[in-house]
Amino acid sequence: MTKVAVVTGAASGIGAATVARLVEDGYNIAGVDLVERGASDRAVYVKGNVAEEATWDDVDRVLAERNWEPSVLVVTAAYLAVGNILDLDEADWDRTFAVNLKGLIRPVRRLLPGMIARGRGSIVTVGSIDSYMAEQGLVSYCASKGAILQLTRALALDHARQGIRANCVCPGVTDTPFFRRHLDSAADPAKFLRVREERNPLGRLLDPDEVARTIAFLASDAASGITGAQIVVDAGLTTGFDFRTGAEGA
Repeated sequence: MTKVAVVTGAASGIGAATVARLVEDGYNIAGVDLVERGASDRAVYVKGNVAEEATWDDVDRVLAERNWEPSVLVVTAAYLAVGNILDLDEADWDRTFAVNLKGLIRPVRRLLPGMIARGRGSIVTVGSIDSYMAEQGLVSYCASKGAILQLTRALALDHARQGIRANCVCPGVTDTPFFRRHLDSAADPAKFLRVREERNPLGRLLDPDEVARTIAFLASDAASGITGAQIVVDAGLTTGFDFRTGAEGA
């Protein structure tokens, strides 16, 4: 049986790493992203906004043309607005929730009925450590990532008896183009990067493939007993409240 996965945010960062990992695991991929990317033997890409129904019409067409029936959906597409609640305008909030939440709801509504009909499916969402911890200056992002975690848990409960698993991967600071844009917005990017690296017990940022490997595991039958879970991949950041880098002494 051909294994098929749909991956959003597929052109870069965690999404691109996930595509590479799933291809290695034998999947054919339908990727979705705002950025155009060339097709390969195992992966085709739909250019479009994940929050818009027209994009999912195009995905449906691509899947039908290839007679592909997805058993896996991975949602990595995200938008981040920097600012507190007084800084952000309505457009910032609308875009954040359009991409981060509608960009999850729309593909689930399109793909879930087919998964249920076939009696199996794995949905893997990408939340964040900000799904359950707050971060200064990222109020809309934190709110949307919290919603992703709760939506994933609800999906897991609602559809478990129909053969559907839903899990949320919550990464810490990962070295992606998404993070680099956030980095460039800092007053002192070099200091911002150094602090982020030193704050992690592993002393470095995560590589996107480290997150992708966890996503691929949850998508696979090896995780058949896991649903409704949040899996934290954060280089140890949320393990404690006062990690010492060694520079300060014991």
